[in-house]
Amino acid sequence: MAGKMTPMTRRVFCSPEQRIIIGMLIWLGLLALGSAFIAAPFRSETSASGNILYAHIMYLHGLLIGLVGLLSLITIEIFGSHHHGIAYRLVLWGTLGATVLSGVGGILDRSITDTVPLWMQIVSFFCLDEILISLSLTLFVRAAELRTTVTWLAAFSALSMLFAAIMGHIAGWILEFGDWPKALIGGYATLAGLTWQQWMANLITSHSHDMVVGVLALLVALTVAIFGPQRAHHPLTRLGLWWTTAGIVATTLVYLVAGFSIAQPPTLFAHGVNGLAGDDLVTGVGVMLGGLVTLVGLALERVPGRALAWYGVALTSMIFITVVVTGYYIEFHETLYGAGSAHAPAALNDAVFTWWHQDFAFFLLPAVLGVLLAMKCLNAPARECRIASISLALGSFVAFLGGMDYIFFHPALYGSAFTIVAIGLFFVVLGLAAAIWALAKTALRPAQEAVPQQATG
Repeated sequence: MAGKMTPMTRRVFCSPEQRIIIGMLIWLGLLALGSAFIAAPFRSETSASGNILYAHIMYLHGLLIGLVGLLSLITIEIFGSHHHGIAYRLVLWGTLGATVLSGVGGILDRSITDTVPLWMQIVSFFCLDEILISLSLTLFVRAAELRTTVTWLAAFSALSMLFAAIMGHIAGWILEFGDWPKALIGGYATLAGLTWQQWMANLITSHSHDMVVGVLALLVALTVAIFGPQRAHHPLTRLGLWWTTAGIVATTLVYLVAGFSIAQPPTLFAHGVNGLAGDDLVTGVGVMLGGLVTLVGLALERVPGRALAWYGVALTSMIFITVVVTGYYIEFHETLYGAGSAHAPAALNDAVFTWWHQDFAFFLLPAVLGVLLAMKCLNAPARECRIASISLALGSFVAFLGGMDYIFFHPALYGSAFTIVAIGLFFVVLGLAAAIWALAKTALRPAQEAVPQQATG
């Protein structure tokens, strides 16, 4: 005779997607450690010109593409888009291809004549396109379903990154092949009132700026959405989400126009060589300040685990101060800093800022927030998560203080500021190792899930 339904337990491990996220964090962590050998803090600041090296750029592409792929997977997890089957699998497998190929290609791609690693990265760029197309379509469908501002912000951020990627493809083609085919490259440049060299330069600038700002806007959306796509009760959160959404739409339009035409953002409040670039106003006030307002509002809401929101406020504040406050100050004092002129009184300080705001504010801080989101998304153990979060936040703050010291007070290449930054990065590395350990425990430690079981009498 059949008896009562009695519960039993079974061992449930992380999903394959979660294991992939953990594996990607390990891979990107190793790449980040490797970057110390090509871009140690301020190692490149040997002149005011801040010359860009091809090998460094391609290596960092491997890191940034991996970061975008990681955020894409977290986006799918957070917004619950699994039911959009094909698009979800495209994002998953595209992320794997893009991350591995761009990383390995970046390690080996030392010059434009290195054919095999170059094509590895080219294929990874196409994988990135596929990710961003699938992610954009999925998010716009999801936004129509949920009708929440945070989902629209995520959708427009993904679309902005897609446009940035396309501009990067065209710029890379011109860099590799020049004015060929002439009817297409030179023809369009002439139609737009440019030389093909000017068109390439415009595309490179628009590509790099738009991609970074798109990543920042997506991070803001993910930080809000990880508490639930419906979470936006505080007035500052609602205001900030609309503000940032309008900012990323305006940013995308500005860089599309600047990338494909002779029209460029005007210099505002100009006096002499001083003045504020129009696109910097749109990105700084529209996206970075809007994102900061959003996260402050989120941190003020009474939500479980809102420490993540406060970490987001801290990291976004450092981005805002480094890029916007410091950048605007330098732009309004170009007579002193020289805008790349080696003869300016503070030319070396300007060179330090150029590299620091890129490496720290546009690479390191977004990556740290991405790691915090991954731990939250995958429910890492509370104790290990807290240790990793504190180490990451502390290291970022110490490095931030060292960067400000280096830019304004001690620009000597291996002086006191370098030491402060190195100490900060040491704690960041420890925090990353702790985060990977916490996520590995999540993947390897089985959970107990109650399953009804028919008992026999």
